[in-house]
Amino acid sequence: MSRRLYPHNRVRYWYAYELEEICSLFSDKGLHIQTVRTWINRGGLKTIDAGKPALVYGQHLINYLKRHNSKGKSVTQFHEFFCLKCRDARPVHQNRVKLEIRKGFLKACGYCRSCKKLMFKNYKRGDYSLIKQTFRVVAILELYDCAAHTDRTQIQDQESGPLSESGQGDLFHV
Repeated sequence: MSRRLYPHNRVRYWYAYELEEICSLFSDKGLHIQTVRTWINRGGLKTIDAGKPALVYGQHLINYLKRHNSKGKSVTQFHEFFCLKCRDARPVHQNRVKLEIRKGFLKACGYCRSCKKLMFKNYKRGDYSLIKQTFRVVAILELYDCAAHTDRTQIQDQESGPLSESGQGDLFHV
């Protein structure tokens, strides 16, 4: 099971939370109260005091969640992709990438130099010239990638035929 990421922007900085309140903040993520107790027992999350009920300052919870969410993340350089099999940032095999133009970004895919598995990385559209300088762009795929053009469809052929005054006459032959 993959590690869950908990967004820290739901937590109020100057607020003191009980453990149940922390769980209710992240109920959509399925945070269990025993998980919060484990965070406290391991020493990562500080409580206000040793009293009951256990209270946690919002600022401590925010700092803990930032550390928790950033743990295990890999920073990649511009010319590197993250390989899921190698679990590390790797350069692309022969610097060859395929680009797919998406709505607000470019999706690049290439193969890992070590294990030859497919890797993906997203770039901004403004980085296209830098991508062309860094990689050998093999193909550029559009969203509407198709072999047949729309100017020769049946709809066009029907419209170019003879026009009748009434559409009902075509439907009912009397």
